[in-house]
Amino acid sequence: MSLEALPFVNWIFWGALAGGTLLAVGVTEWLGGTTRGYRLFMAVAVLVGAVVWLASEMGLAAVPGTATTAELRRVLVGAFAAVAAAYLVASLARWPRAGVAIGGGVIGVGALVTLAAAGGTANPALFAAGLATAALALGSVTAAMLLGHWYLVTPKLSPAPLKRLIWILIGALAVQGFVAAWSVFVSGGAPFKDGLAWLTWLRFGVGIAFPIGVAILALLATRATSLQATTGLLYIGLALVMAGTIGSASLSYLGGTPV
Repeated sequence: MSLEALPFVNWIFWGALAGGTLLAVGVTEWLGGTTRGYRLFMAVAVLVGAVVWLASEMGLAAVPGTATTAELRRVLVGAFAAVAAAYLVASLARWPRAGVAIGGGVIGVGALVTLAAAGGTANPALFAAGLATAALALGSVTAAMLLGHWYLVTPKLSPAPLKRLIWILIGALAVQGFVAAWSVFVSGGAPFKDGLAWLTWLRFGVGIAFPIGVAILALLATRATSLQATTGLLYIGLALVMAGTIGSASLSYLGGTPV
């Protein structure tokens, strides 16, 4: 990976992880079915991710090529961190908070879109769509994998919230695959014609197709009495989606075509 792409890849990864997870947690809490312990744990985890994302934003501010939307992006990332902190406070105080989490997730996705709008790729609109779906995929698989651990200590917990998160993951990956394929099509197949072709194949195979298959298996495994198999599969899914997010960001900045 070129060193020039590293600040962007780092920023995108933490933004997609923190923003997508808060959005997924907010939707899950709004629909119900999770425990207070899980919600508190996720509130702390998201706040940690928000702080890391805010730190990476400080590093990105000095990188050329982001000045077009830099001021708005900084406001959105700072607002996201503030909302993440508010969500934790609301969780501790038992105040209504699902709307806070969903709103914070939307702000996080908005920050990702502002980076795409700053340029750096041949198609900012498709890049923005790819970043938004990347956040939803990474956030839902993270929330689902961690939720799976609660079934080990609360076996009577309904599997419905876990199933919903897995369905969100499958949907996000499917849309992400369509956006990436359309981007390759409108570029005339550019990502498959240069030295990064092998990484593009890995992006589609390891970052999209394989995790969809793993998510489907995880969904089928929720029919079992114990959800250990589902949780194990989600570990694999998380690793694949993380790799896909990093690979997509790298390819988008190195090759100019958002995939």
